[in-house]
Amino acid sequence: MRYLQLLLLCTVASGCTYTVNSPAGKVQFVDQKAPVRVAPVISLAATPTVTDPTLKIQVARKVQAPVYEAEETDEVATEVNFDPTRPIAFLFDTLFGEGLRLLTQPERLAGALTGLESTVLGTKRVRSEPRRTSETQEIVEPWKAGAVTIDIDNAVSRWIVADDAGVVSVNLADEIARLPTYPRDALNVAVSTATATERDEKAFRLDLDTARALYLKGVDMSPHTPGAPPQTGVDVRVDGKLLVVEITNRGAGATAQLRGTLQSPLAELNGREMLFGRIPPGHQRAWFTELPFPEETRYAEIPIRIVFSELNGFAPQDVEATLTVAGSD
Repeated sequence: MRYLQLLLLCTVASGCTYTVNSPAGKVQFVDQKAPVRVAPVISLAATPTVTDPTLKIQVARKVQAPVYEAEETDEVATEVNFDPTRPIAFLFDTLFGEGLRLLTQPERLAGALTGLESTVLGTKRVRSEPRRTSETQEIVEPWKAGAVTIDIDNAVSRWIVADDAGVVSVNLADEIARLPTYPRDALNVAVSTATATERDEKAFRLDLDTARALYLKGVDMSPHTPGAPPQTGVDVRVDGKLLVVEITNRGAGATAQLRGTLQSPLAELNGREMLFGRIPPGHQRAWFTELPFPEETRYAEIPIRIVFSELNGFAPQDVEATLTVAGSD
């Protein structure tokens, strides 16, 4: 009977679970939610050309953020199970069989305990309370929803928000078309962005040929029905080497799909189409082309006629004029 309690203990306590903690080292991380400094960064991914009016801008943020440090520990939970029949058999064999001589045979003693099994239930990494270090780290990341301002010759300005990748893509021809008149010189374009305390700006220059080509591309030919009629005036002139046709809208409504066709005995001009499109009230729109005369031309007179059409029937009166070209001595 004195062995009964031992046998019962061995039978009931056939398994147990325990946890072992082992250091996993230190970990450092950056807290971007509490930056020390945030500076915007602009880069020009693509600038417009005569054939492609796209201006592509990459907007990023340069974040100077504090570095935190924490200790990490791996908690390994292990379950130990054993077959109680093996140590019981070993006990009886020791008591009623060969006796204590079994204790001098390690291989049999180990065999009696082979019923012991351990299973890892899981590992959990635990991090201590982080503490701030004296270090900071610089991180450059796309600025989602970062806003940029595009300014053209201090005459036209537009504010645009970047996409999720921090990219702004704009058709610059549409913006150049908003200039008060056609480009007479190269255009200065500035792109800027700012945070609460920092600002960045990039600038570039469009040469005259590119600026004029983009101006002609930026015509709004979409259909439109105005609430009030437009009132247009036409000015035809020679500006250096250019034939310029400029239309001003002094009415209360916008024009729609306004265009003109040039008629002239000069084959290089005859049949040329002029697109003016939508001209809002109080604005003007020009069309131009280089006159086909050699540099040595001293004097020439060119009769022309311009026939206009407009979607809603508000076309200007057809214009007849004689262009006078006088070369320099």
